[in-house]
Amino acid sequence: MKALVITAAALLVTGTASAAPANWDGFYLGAQATHGEGHTKDRSNADASKESIRGFTGGLQGGRMWQFDNNVVAGIEGALTFGSIDREWKDSRNNQYSPYYGKDSVTRSGMVNGKLGYAAGKWLPYVSAGVTVAHQEFTLGCDKSLVAETNGCRVAEFENRASHTSTGTNVGAGVLYRFNDRLSGGVEYRYTNLGSSPVTLQDPNYPAVGRRNFNTNYSSVTLKLNYHF
Repeated sequence: MKALVITAAALLVTGTASAAPANWDGFYLGAQATHGEGHTKDRSNADASKESIRGFTGGLQGGRMWQFDNNVVAGIEGALTFGSIDREWKDSRNNQYSPYYGKDSVTRSGMVNGKLGYAAGKWLPYVSAGVTVAHQEFTLGCDKSLVAETNGCRVAEFENRASHTSTGTNVGAGVLYRFNDRLSGGVEYRYTNLGSSPVTLQDPNYPAVGRRNFNTNYSSVTLKLNYHF
């Protein structure tokens, strides 16, 4: 079995190296599906826990690539994604007497990335980096019925929501495969850090600490399908 795998890999490498590189020069449009996982944390609250977020999104991408004589390929790509990378949480997981709960979400995003790759046969491995702008939504509430016993919500039970448009950075790497002159598909890994997201989530039990400052980052794996013009 080991010899078979080594032989198959050698044939694949030889075939890729000997094949004429596909022409990646030009414009393209496509669709994508993404799964993301990461964390968000309220940096303004020392007692706040880091919350996990995860979810699926879908979207569209388009761009332009330039292929040089040495088979280096440079490009620029823009994308829009819709869906939600989020997590509902209850603080009773950390403190059995805490009636607080909430939800942190990245509901949609847009990005502009630069790309640099190398055309090898029908394959195009590449790296990318750019700017991400994302719409985030945050919920904070207090509900005594969530726990058996509590001293929380002394003044009032409540639920407040806030949103923020965050600007951050992303870096990634991926590979595309050219099916024919018009279609290509591939997979891409990306790490995104949205930086600081200041919002106001007023808590009537602690009116002096309504200002929050969330930091959100996540990793994502994206499947892409492109149509080349």
